Amino acid sequence: MLSATASWLDAVPPLDSDSLRTLQRISRIVLDRLADDRKLLTRLVNNVLHNPDRLAASRVTMLLNRLSLYQAPDQGFEIRLNMNPRPDNQLVPHDHCYAFAARILTGGYVHVVQRRTNDWEGPFADADLEPAIVTVERPGSAYSLGKSMVHQAVMEPRTVTLFVRGPRRKNLSHAAEELMPPPGSWPAAAVPRDALEESRPCTLAEYQNMRTYLIEHALIG
Repeated sequence: MLSATASWLDAVPPLDSDSLRTLQRISRIVLDRLADDRKLLTRLVNNVLHNPDRLAASRVTMLLNRLSLYQAPDQGFEIRLNMNPRPDNQLVPHDHCYAFAARILTGGYVHVVQRRTNDWEGPFADADLEPAIVTVERPGSAYSLGKSMVHQAVMEPRTVTLFVRGPRRKNLSHAAEELMPPPGSWPAAAVPRDALEESRPCTLAEYQNMRTYLIEHALIG
């Protein structure tokens, strides 16, 4: 049982096990409790600005924007808040370097988990995938995926999700190259005239825009 104090996140058990069931069990408690603890959620969002590590880990990517809410490297996990999805870029199937769990706060999406037909590790192409599970995720929905799973999440524009990631278990994540969004659809460079990047740290203005968005949609105070 997690502590009932304001610092209950500090009592979360380690998530450095390779057991997806362990990650799912612990992460579901964390995600459900944090979704209901708007005071703590607000404090975590506000404190990003004052924590250099979490600000650097808050990013603008070709898929969505994210804030790094809580980092616990000794316990093997990080909590993020994902928002501002780019619907035109959601179609690329991809995997992750870690197992993770997610809970939808607002919006929703069609979630497609793919079955790999070539191997469970390394690069893959669209021809190496077959749909395995298709679900419709709505506010309150939660799920967990292992590092070898390939998925797509075609999100509604107003979707916001809480996300817990476990420790990195692979050097690289992969995506179906032929379905990758073109560079012209990637986020604008933080510095004018710099090359576009698939993923980069958010600027202070972008952090403030994300925080304002969360306030306007009554997700934080």
